[in-house]
Amino acid sequence: MIIPFFLRNRGCPHRCRFCNQEISGGTDPRELGADYFHEKVRAFLASAARGKKSKQPVEIAFYGGNFTGLTIREQEDLLRMARRHMENGTVIGVRVSTRPDCLRDEDVERLAVFGVRTVEIGAQSLEDGVLAASGRGHTARDAVAAVAMLKHRGLDVILHLMAGLPGDDGSAFLDTVSRTTALGLRGVRIHPTLVLAGSPLAEDFLQGRYVPLTLPEAVDLCRQAWDILEKARIAIIRMGLQATDILSGPGAVLGGPYHPAFGALVASARWRERTLALIGGADLEGRKAVFFVPPGEESSFRGHGNCNIKFLRNHCRLATLEIKTAVQDFHYLCG
Repeated sequence: MIIPFFLRNRGCPHRCRFCNQEISGGTDPRELGADYFHEKVRAFLASAARGKKSKQPVEIAFYGGNFTGLTIREQEDLLRMARRHMENGTVIGVRVSTRPDCLRDEDVERLAVFGVRTVEIGAQSLEDGVLAASGRGHTARDAVAAVAMLKHRGLDVILHLMAGLPGDDGSAFLDTVSRTTALGLRGVRIHPTLVLAGSPLAEDFLQGRYVPLTLPEAVDLCRQAWDILEKARIAIIRMGLQATDILSGPGAVLGGPYHPAFGALVASARWRERTLALIGGADLEGRKAVFFVPPGEESSFRGHGNCNIKFLRNHCRLATLEIKTAVQDFHYLCG
């Protein structure tokens, strides 16, 4: 479990074209004082103890900004507050998010000494043209070097990637995903580019200079990315942005493939493709089909809002469709 603290864009050397941290950066106060920090940790742990996840390990995370872009004093103050909970055994470690171009050897050493276990790097793309068009201010080489530096010190690395960035026709995104498979990552977070009100990208969108992905386009690209990463045994930590009241509020997202259950849509699409590949050209019209699905996967097989079940019944003209838990691999039988 993660106790997230949001830095509200602090430590970032400049503003990327897609960024508006007031919308996407959480609601923590801009200055994380000790009283607020420790009370939030205590409240989270008390809530977890009352629930079903009381035995799961807990990490403290600093998100929504560039942690190593803060002053050294700010970094150490935050890490000392987190270490207090590590020392009493309630928290197992810390994770931070940062930029690829803001990591030096001494930064990595500091993180390791203070108990940081995982560093999440906002690479967004490994294509220099896309990075330049998005105003990222770093190169793909910076991201690759940052991953290598952290892994050399024994830290786990999670890479953040975005689909539909300016200058990306989809192929650059999938090329980026393929290149990540050689980096030895712990995991990847992926979300589609949204046009957030007040961001530099909003003006491009309103003037017709930027056309965001449609929701079906974004789902299909992220489905393909998921397939690539799964074959490489790289975990998908999250697919899509975390839905918040601010992000879901009126006027926050001006354009782009926003959906509060984006990850579920991608999982549904993956199971639809997998099912169609399994069926092949079989004639199932009027027949009774039983699909045997791995444990825990029935919801994704059904699809968001049962969309896959509705599709299969119409596409295959089935008389009935039943779902059972698979003892062996995913398969189906027809009567």
